[in-house]
Amino acid sequence: MNTFYFTQLGRTGLVAVATAVLNACAPGQDTPTPTTSVDVTRYVAVGDSYTAGVSAGGLTRASQEYSFPNLLARQFQGASREAVFTQPLLEAGTGSGFIELVDFPATGLPKTRRVAGQAVRRTIINPGTCAGPDTVRVLTRNNPSSTLPQNLGIPGLALSQIETAGLGNEGSAVARAPFNPYFERLLPPATTRTYLQAVTDVAASATFFTYFQGLDDLLPYVQSGGQCGGRYDSTAFRNQALLTMRTNARKVLDRLAAGGRPGIIAKLPALTTLPLLRLGNGTALLERFSAAPGVFITVGNPFRPAQVRPITSRDYVLAPLLSRVGQPTAVVVGGATLMLPYGLDSRNPLRDADVLDESELTFVSFVLNGYNNELETLARDVYKMPVITPDGNQRALNLDVVLFDQVAGLISVGGVVYSPELVRGNFFSLDYYTLTPRGNGLLANAFITAINKAYRANIPAVDVNSLPTVAQ
Repeated sequence: MNTFYFTQLGRTGLVAVATAVLNACAPGQDTPTPTTSVDVTRYVAVGDSYTAGVSAGGLTRASQEYSFPNLLARQFQGASREAVFTQPLLEAGTGSGFIELVDFPATGLPKTRRVAGQAVRRTIINPGTCAGPDTVRVLTRNNPSSTLPQNLGIPGLALSQIETAGLGNEGSAVARAPFNPYFERLLPPATTRTYLQAVTDVAASATFFTYFQGLDDLLPYVQSGGQCGGRYDSTAFRNQALLTMRTNARKVLDRLAAGGRPGIIAKLPALTTLPLLRLGNGTALLERFSAAPGVFITVGNPFRPAQVRPITSRDYVLAPLLSRVGQPTAVVVGGATLMLPYGLDSRNPLRDADVLDESELTFVSFVLNGYNNELETLARDVYKMPVITPDGNQRALNLDVVLFDQVAGLISVGGVVYSPELVRGNFFSLDYYTLTPRGNGLLANAFITAINKAYRANIPAVDVNSLPTVAQ
């Protein structure tokens, strides 16, 4: 187990949250003495990829150290010298693999490559995935003892899996079996302990918590253009998916908030605030290819006939596929093979899997919005604690308004511009949805602002501009 006793960052300041700006104090300003009315000495973080610290498509020692819970815990230390925060840290220089920038051409679409993970000790080919064979990477263990870390962020963990026995057992690392290598490396060998049991065990000694979970339930559907992940194409399927997320979130939060334990709950950001979708909005593509007859997409899903139609402002081409739009590809038309620009000719439309169309976005957003509404209700009526939410409640703060939506419209923090543009925007990493160290600093500051407001605390903000722009 890796334990850190944090010291204060050298330069901190209070965050001023305005309608369009998140800013930090300038160097040399007086920093108020950190105080808090809640006990943060034993903080536990529950969530998925964002909480774990995934950045640029992978988990590394550096990305873990710049996870928003770790940055938050550093700031807690100023108000509570006894504060300790443990993470399942990978060895320095290792990780699950990540995406590295190769070039940033004038098109604005970065060219990248995947760097192999040094922490991968074996792989399993899983032929049963939606898009065809995929590789499951089993990682080096954190510590084969029974002691669990305080950061329980598990990349790829779905709420539907929190009571799956053997999810973290290497014996389950076979094709078509439920297995999560990030959860496995936290546990002793051959254990059947579930994630909910792990949360229960760690929460027993916790004094404060954050909950930011559920995005990894929805991302497989979004990243596959509606082909993988949950099935949302009927009211019954959508309601069942929502019921599962709501029920299991309540189970996790019941453990975290037991006995009146204080904490803060974050709702999920709107999917269209992520570069994964935002960069490929139909309007932007029509402007980019204004000289072409149009942009044409295939709509449908595995359960309904496909149709070809022009793209609209309510359709989104997945960002990793944008570089292919307009590239000549071979297409058989009337028995002849023609080279036609991909997506710019109705005879060679964008594949359904490359697009999240209006209907698919509506389906998955129904689940996301219903889940967010449930979190708000639980926080307000059941747990009596702050929730980062869009209403006007004085005990609440809107994560979209103060962060994701603001970044989408450009913000300035201490003179540094943050935007949804990859690399130059400082906020989003190269996988189009997770954050850079600076992005995690802004996310930590959104939590700090909410904590300060709800608990009458005076915890200083992270100096985000002192953090690196990449985590590798």
